[in-house]
Amino acid sequence: MVRWTIEVDEETAQRWQALWASRGLSPTEGLLFFLGLGAAYAEGQAVLSGVAAGTHSAEEVERLIRRLVELEGRHAVVRFRLFQCEQALQRWELSHGAIETMSTGLQEVVRRLREENAQLREALRRLQGDSAAGAMDPGGGVGGA
Repeated sequence: MVRWTIEVDEETAQRWQALWASRGLSPTEGLLFFLGLGAAYAEGQAVLSGVAAGTHSAEEVERLIRRLVELEGRHAVVRFRLFQCEQALQRWELSHGAIETMSTGLQEVVRRLREENAQLREALRRLQGDSAAGAMDPGGGVGGA
C-alpha cells in the first residue's frame, strides 16, 4: 500500500464529505471513488480526443466500451455482494441480540436458583438442628416425665 496525503480547502472538504456520506462512503472510500472516476474520465477524454484527431482507432474505442461494460458488470456484482453482507450482518446482529437477551435471562434464573438453594440449605440445617435437639430430649422437651 502507498499512502498519499492531499490538502484541500475547508469548503471543498465539506462538499466532498457530504457527497461521500450521501453515497454511504467513508472518507477513504470516497477518495478512492474520486480517484477512480478521475482516472477513467482522463482515459476516456484521451481516447475521445484521439478519435476526433484521427489518432485512435475504432478498436481502441471498442476496447474502452468493453471495459466500461465489464466495469458496470463488476460494479453490479460488488453491490450485490455488499447487499448480501449487509443482510448477513443484520441477521447476525438480531441473533447476537437474542443470545444476549437469553444470557441475561439465564443469569437471572441462576441468581434465583442460588438464592433458593441457600434458603433450602438453611431450612435443612434448621431441621437437622431440631432433630438433634429432639433426640436429646425424648420426652418432647416440655416439663419432663
